[in-house]
Amino acid sequence: MRHLVVSTEAQNLRTKDGKLFSGERSIALSTIGSIQCFGNSHNWSQSALTASAEHCPVVLSAWSGTTEKWRTASILPRGQYVNPEAIYKLCRLSAKESTQLASGLLLTKVANQMLLLRDADPTLPPAPPIQQGSFARVLRLEASYARKFWPKYFAGISSDIIRREKYRSTQPINIALSYGYGFLYHAVEWACLAHGLDCSVGLIHKLRRNRPSLACDLIEPLRCAVELTVMRYREDMLEKSRMASRFAEMLEQKFIYRNSAFRLRTIIRLMVESFIKAICGRTEFHPFLLHARDACL
Repeated sequence: MRHLVVSTEAQNLRTKDGKLFSGERSIALSTIGSIQCFGNSHNWSQSALTASAEHCPVVLSAWSGTTEKWRTASILPRGQYVNPEAIYKLCRLSAKESTQLASGLLLTKVANQMLLLRDADPTLPPAPPIQQGSFARVLRLEASYARKFWPKYFAGISSDIIRREKYRSTQPINIALSYGYGFLYHAVEWACLAHGLDCSVGLIHKLRRNRPSLACDLIEPLRCAVELTVMRYREDMLEKSRMASRFAEMLEQKFIYRNSAFRLRTIIRLMVESFIKAICGRTEFHPFLLHARDACL
């Protein structure tokens, strides 16, 4: 599945009914989602363009008279392995299928966080069952639970913080959470790349330049591992070297996933494999659901 579509002059490239069009003329090539899904644009010399085509499933290219180079929009993977079937299926998911997968990720994240809170404070009432609905409704529910989760989480670890700082954190606990999420995020991203997925195409997070949206999606149910590590070793979160070692140990810690115990690193791989099988229509998707035994402090 290697194609090089070359246009010698500026053309109106667009997609229609799953086909690539130049102006009103159809090009006999099925597209993967939309042209915007092809990743970042680059300027290439002739020799660099030829070399990139050897490692790239699809390259859309047009000659730029201004820079006198080829302007491309392409899937240019960071890894050596590309899974064209999975990438194609991911970009061609129906609205219903996308909503089901996204809902599974977000609702599992909420369930995991509620379990953490109840373990820290057993007097809290159990979380009410959450029914799947429209994507917008699921996003509202997740945001509503997040507003309730963070004050109770910080109270559970005897912290005077009342809100989560995502950017430019100043409190040690917020810094530790951001560091742990980054640690986990890179593990998920590399698992996606190892299985040939294009991380720039996601389900929940919007497509943005240089953001691996798919990794940001798949990390959602796994965030509880970071939050649990911070709760268990909050004293170590005050010193950077000890904090880093705790998160490194986190990836080797065993959790229950689908009735068996695996290291978190292995669970990430199994979850990515489950996601690929789900988008290819082979099995259901099984996001990581925290077990009550693993949530113990």
